[in-house]
Amino acid sequence: MDMVKLMTVLFLSLASSTALCHISDAASRVNDMPEEPENALELLELSIDEMKRQDSLLAGYRYLKTVLIEQLNKDLSVKKTETRLFEVTSVPDGIDIEVLVAIDGNPVSEKERQKSKSKQEQEEKEKEGELELTSEELITLFEWTTGGHESVNGRPSTILNFRPKPGATYEGGNPKTEKFVENVHGRAWVDDAEYVISRIEFESMRPIKSFGGVLWTLHSLRAREERRKLPEGVWIDSVGEYFIDATALVFKKIRTRSTMHTHDYKRPLRTGDTALF
Repeated sequence: MDMVKLMTVLFLSLASSTALCHISDAASRVNDMPEEPENALELLELSIDEMKRQDSLLAGYRYLKTVLIEQLNKDLSVKKTETRLFEVTSVPDGIDIEVLVAIDGNPVSEKERQKSKSKQEQEEKEKEGELELTSEELITLFEWTTGGHESVNGRPSTILNFRPKPGATYEGGNPKTEKFVENVHGRAWVDDAEYVISRIEFESMRPIKSFGGVLWTLHSLRAREERRKLPEGVWIDSVGEYFIDATALVFKKIRTRSTMHTHDYKRPLRTGDTALF
């Protein structure tokens, strides 16, 4: 199970869409700016619409992603570390193409690169049973309330708190998703000017048994991700912090802390451009 992908599911769900939104130019967006939302649910719906639009704008962007993975002891001291560097190509359905290019600063072989790419392609074919949430399910399965205002990277933002909605039932038939939505809570920061979710934090409320398999127990889960605005106006995943404490196959302990940051962004060639970055 890819724990980083697991812990970013809420962020990706908010950004995903079954159909691309129409991309209008900046001037028309100013004229069509929605009225100020009156409550948390209206703000959430506006942010989902904008995240869908941003998702389509990101298509074709390429960048590097560095992930530091720390294996931890019971007292949370570091037992082992590994740094992985990925080349990422953004695609409009929220599932980026990632190719491993280096481990601990050492370039991987072409064979290993192709193996990494093939592994991701195989994972996409085996999505059955994986954790999935639609934007609509996020609205109906969680209770959303406003929680004040803070700045994210110098930009004023409104905080939305979320927790499982009492009486709401997940009907998608995915046991992993059902356990997830019943046992996590957190906060999302919505940019006041552009309605993009620029930060999200969530954690498990209690241990989750039979998560990812009959013999899996997820003891603790915490995640935090941020997006930032590039100079050309597109918002992109920028940093992430993740912690997981689990037991697999009764006796195998999994206790990891991961940090992620993206860099070296290159946008695709657009109409009117003369060259790639």
